[in-house]
Amino acid sequence: MDQKLSVQSTLRLTKGGKIFGPGIATLLEEIEKSGSLRKSAMKMGLSYSKAWKMVHSCEDHLGFKLLVCQIGGTGGGGAKLTIEARELLDQYRAFEQEAHSVLQGLVDKYFDKYY
Repeated sequence: MDQKLSVQSTLRLTKGGKIFGPGIATLLEEIEKSGSLRKSAMKMGLSYSKAWKMVHSCEDHLGFKLLVCQIGGTGGGGAKLTIEARELLDQYRAFEQEAHSVLQGLVDKYFDKYY
């Protein structure tokens, strides 16, 4: 059966270098689910230090904190997203969805004779 052509793209926000994209977005989503940067990094196959560097680099470029972290204690440490991080993540995912929709429309417009 013939399949319709589709587009695949990776969208990153940049400003003299990568600032925010699918990797950090997924990491933040995993942190939100697990409450832990370490667990989220492990689930994604990242080292803890790599995940921490991703978060800090993004924070440095954006100028606001993405995580509120609690170190140690009775129940152990943990991390949760800041309000700004949750808002950024929501906006990025909405942007990503709309951009893919627009790109698919362009595929349909320019390549319709190929399917």
